[in-house]
Amino acid sequence: VLYAVIAEILVDTVDVVLESFSIDQKFLGITLFALVPNTAEFLNAISFSMNGNIALSMEIGSAYALQVCLLQIPALVLFSAVYPNIPTGGDPSMYTFSLLFPQWDMVTVILCVLLLSYVYGEGKSNYFKGSILVLAYFVVVIGFYFSGFHPR
Repeated sequence: VLYAVIAEILVDTVDVVLESFSIDQKFLGITLFALVPNTAEFLNAISFSMNGNIALSMEIGSAYALQVCLLQIPALVLFSAVYPNIPTGGDPSMYTFSLLFPQWDMVTVILCVLLLSYVYGEGKSNYFKGSILVLAYFVVVIGFYFSGFHPR
């Protein structure tokens, strides 16, 4: 119940944050909304890996990614097709989830798939691979911050 209340507060304050800080919605999505809801899973994964259970730690991350790919994205596409909420004269690509992505999004997906296959390739992990993943996340965040963002 507390988690639902925190999520509701987070969603209600998005417009205020976007207007007061001139932040792009996509940048806020890959930083705040990507990290806050999964904090408990991240802490569990860190705890398992510190106790030597690297396989379970890596499985936690891949299970969430699999859930997004196989459940959440198809549900969003279906909902967007069934209930289009396009204002008159509005651009449909701005109000529907059509799986047409900009170039930087595709570069990010390809980079992340290559990094995931590199990390999972040996079935082992170390500090070097972890630092590569953290640095890649910072590169992606910085790239999303500067790609096509024009303040109002």
